[in-house]
Amino acid sequence: METELPAIAILPVPFSPEQILVALAVLIPVLVIFNLFLISEGVFESIGLRFYQAVLVTAGALVGSLIDIPLIPVGEDVIAVNVGGAVIPLFVTIEMVGRGRVSRPKSLTAVGIVAVVAYAAATPVPGLGITMPFYVAPLAGAVTGLLLARGCRAAPGIAYAGGTMGTLLGADIFNLADPEVFSALTGDGPTVLTIGGAGIFDGIFVTGILAVILAAYAGRGLRKKGGVCPQEGGE
Repeated sequence: METELPAIAILPVPFSPEQILVALAVLIPVLVIFNLFLISEGVFESIGLRFYQAVLVTAGALVGSLIDIPLIPVGEDVIAVNVGGAVIPLFVTIEMVGRGRVSRPKSLTAVGIVAVVAYAAATPVPGLGITMPFYVAPLAGAVTGLLLARGCRAAPGIAYAGGTMGTLLGADIFNLADPEVFSALTGDGPTVLTIGGAGIFDGIFVTGILAVILAAYAGRGLRKKGGVCPQEGGE
């Protein structure tokens, strides 16, 4: 004997095109920022930070990228420093060097090399700021880190120091120190020029992340092939 069961229809809840657009406008940035958070947290762990330190630095960099601290008044204009794009990368670099995870001479050399490359590639644009192709600084930082560390595990840390501090020095500070460039950027009215500041996707923050990833993967490949880094403990 067969028993008939009641059928229940599951109907999709209708959404208007406007509601779908609003949902996508909210979800996509949230997913992008969440993935960026996960990637950057892993990157900071790879250069020697503990888990909680990596989380704090990542969260601080994302939130701090929206915070500018006025630093030097120049007439009616102001030179400010961005927390996420300048202050936190500086502290991370100092922490790495201070704890001996990366060599001080090699880090300074990397900063100097990347600064020269960044200064040559940077273009001051009145009304916009200082622009540079996004791939230049990460590549310069990664290559410099790999060469100075000879493919060893210190390469990502040196790449981070060179990529972030070199870009700050070469692209931002060197250009702002040029009176002609400063005048062109400020224009006629009062202007705030921010060192290392361009919102959540600040060039310095992204440069550090990409430089570490490139150096880590390339260094791993070199070590697998052999012939580099005979002693992982030293530099």
